[in-house]
Amino acid sequence: MTWKVVARLTHLSAAAQRRLWHVLIAGAAVLLLAAWAGLAALTRASEKAYEQAGQTYVAVAPLAAEVMDLRARRGSLGGVPALQAVEQVLRAAGVGAERLRLAPAGALGGPEGVELFARSLTLRELVDVLRDLRLQAGLATVSATIVPSHGDARHMDLNLLLTR
Repeated sequence: MTWKVVARLTHLSAAAQRRLWHVLIAGAAVLLLAAWAGLAALTRASEKAYEQAGQTYVAVAPLAAEVMDLRARRGSLGGVPALQAVEQVLRAAGVGAERLRLAPAGALGGPEGVELFARSLTLRELVDVLRDLRLQAGLATVSATIVPSHGDARHMDLNLLLTR
């Protein structure tokens, strides 16, 4: 079959052969142009998806790092008795022994219960203590009272009943 087509093409006049070659070259050029346009469109789509993935990474990476850090720190004092864990958290927050009273809570807080009373805490100390008691010491709050300190409204007194 192909030989018959080739034989017919060779018997065409010179003008017809020229037109045929022009059509074949134009068709090949159109096909190449279409392939180039398709590849360019795919490349743009791929670049856009890559850019969006990068933007998502930039937005999510700090959050993921923070979550991983919190998970690593969570319960780092979990093996320590509750009373000692509370002392370590308070010491790390900068609360000295003169502003602090700790007592085992016994039956009220379960076997690992602690009653905490801290006086004259700044907002930073209060936030650090509350956060780290949960994250580092693994303690849950059974009851809490936060009131302004006597004579200084910028500081707070904290009374907590904690348990594991």
